Formats: sequence, C-alpha cells, structure tokens
Amino acid sequence: MRATAVTAAGLALGVLGYFYGFLRAGVALMIFAVIVYLGYSYFAAAGQVPPDVESEDVSDESLMYVCRMCGLELKIETVTTDRAPSHCREKMELVNVAPSPPPLRPV
Repeated sequence: MRATAVTAAGLALGVLGYFYGFLRAGVALMIFAVIVYLGYSYFAAAGQVPPDVESEDVSDESLMYVCRMCGLELKIETVTTDRAPSHCREKMELVNVAPSPPPLRPV
C-alpha cells in the first residue's frame, strides 16, 4: 500500500513537474496529501459512534431543583451525572419536596 502510494506520487511528480515545474508540482502534491489526510481523518472520526451514557431512573425520588436567579423549577426524572444542573449561569439548588398525595378523583 505504501509502496504503491509512493510510486503514484513519484509518477505524478514526474508528469506534473515536466509540464508545470517540479517545485510547483511538489508543493501541489504536498497540499493534496494534507487535504486527503485531513478529509480521511474527519470522516473516520465522524463515523465513530460515541458510547451510550448510562442513565438512572429517579422519578420516584422526586428530585426538584430551583434556580435562585429566576425561579425556574426543574423536576429530574432521569440522571446521567451526579452534578446539579445549571441555569442563568449558576448552579441550581436541590429542594426537598414532599411527595404530594394522589388526587381524590382522576383529573
């Protein structure tokens, strides 16, 4: 594979160098090699699928966070990290909420 690429580059340098000058052909082949390398690296990285994040169901625990800046209330049902969420560029505070009793009749 590597020998084939070197042979093809040498042949291209010889043919292009004859018509456009060897310095220009050498620079053009170097730029071509860099573009091909970067393109291959980009698409190889884009094709990799990141691993799934493990999440935990905490809907029974009724975790509630409140933003002290604007008053936004956030009820957490699934957790992927143990960090508190942030809102208004500040960490939200955990509020203990007693579970409410079920309604007497269906709503």
